[in-house]
Amino acid sequence: MSTSVLLILRAVHIIAGVLWAGTAVFYFFLVEPAVKSMGPVGPKFMQDLIEKRRYPLYMNVASALTIIAGALLYWNTSGGLQSLWIQSGPGLGFTIGSVSAIGAYLVGFFMLRPRAERMGALGKQIAMAGGSPEPAQSAELQKLSQQIRSIERIDVILLTISLFTMATARYWWFAN
Repeated sequence: MSTSVLLILRAVHIIAGVLWAGTAVFYFFLVEPAVKSMGPVGPKFMQDLIEKRRYPLYMNVASALTIIAGALLYWNTSGGLQSLWIQSGPGLGFTIGSVSAIGAYLVGFFMLRPRAERMGALGKQIAMAGGSPEPAQSAELQKLSQQIRSIERIDVILLTISLFTMATARYWWFAN
């Protein structure tokens, strides 16, 4: 690959990765707890964030760009997946980071997304009814909220591992 293509891929990978991981961490530690403390206006805020601000689309685009650009960079840097490079210190660091990022993507897509969509659908039903949620709806919302929080914790841990290993991989001399 030409130097200009590599620079563009690296810029896309880093910028999209920072947006993806930064947003996930910001959401986990600040937005979600704030929404829970907002009381009855919290679900309205979340509905706006998801539907009008298109938070899921933003996260899908940022994560997909990160992974696609990263895969192309990995392919190029590894010489087409040469095992000698993959087993080197930097190769191990970038491999661990890649696997962690892909794991975070899969967790988000297959575990978080369906639960968030169900929560959004419940929110719409409650809003259309014009009142407080029924006991069964409240129980389901509570259950979904707890599941989402646990899954988000896994996602944030995987993204943190990915960020750390990718940022330090070039200095992994101990594996050579």
